Amino acid sequence: MVVLTVAAAAAGLWSDGLYSGPAALVARFRGNDLATLVAGMPILLVALAGSVKGSTRADLVWVGMLAYSIYNYAYYVYDPAFNDLFLLHVAIVALSATSLGLALTELCVAVRARKAMRWVGGLLLLLAAAMVGMYSVSLIRQAATGELPGDVLPLPSAQVHLGMALDLTMVAPPMALAGLLLLRSAWGYALGIATCVYIGVYQLNFLAARYFVAEAGVPGVAHADPLDLMIPVLLLAALLALAVHPRRPRQRLR
Repeated sequence: MVVLTVAAAAAGLWSDGLYSGPAALVARFRGNDLATLVAGMPILLVALAGSVKGSTRADLVWVGMLAYSIYNYAYYVYDPAFNDLFLLHVAIVALSATSLGLALTELCVAVRARKAMRWVGGLLLLLAAAMVGMYSVSLIRQAATGELPGDVLPLPSAQVHLGMALDLTMVAPPMALAGLLLLRSAWGYALGIATCVYIGVYQLNFLAARYFVAEAGVPGVAHADPLDLMIPVLLLAALLALAVHPRRPRQRLR
């Protein structure tokens, strides 16, 4: 799966004609490819190496990165336009999903102190509620007035629809579930770390995509916005709070 992902991201980054569509969409995909190569795959490989050595933290980062891979390549697989790497993208999603299922059956974690778990749980619940609330406003307005929802990046309507669909089904529910479980169970600790890794790393994709879209000369898009760093910084703080807390006795997840 790692080899396939590196090959797909490298081809997307260096092959000018692979992606089709408006400049913003092509630039967005190439930004995703860059972030996957320079951040996503190194983190995944380090986590895999640690997992092989028996590290519980590495196991949970590995799970988070598999979720990241599924979510990230869902954009490529479900994009209405075909490209020459379609089957490769499908294989990455399928292998990542299979690996995630197998990894979850073997998780063994240490329950951490309640204090860190409570505030991290509250943060994840807040982020999930903010996402659902923001999207709900746009979607209710669209139903009432016919005004199509927009995006920070001026992407085609089909891509905005796909992004909202994936966020509302693959991002908000895990965040909310992790937030709730962090208050009461070892599964919350496991899902909390995996979710912080998964969503935090994908925010790097957004930063890279924004830069590529601005470089493509798309009007109204700046290379960076300091506010874009807020979510990854918060998730990094949450991840550290969970990962570095003193251990309690280990407990296998069932």
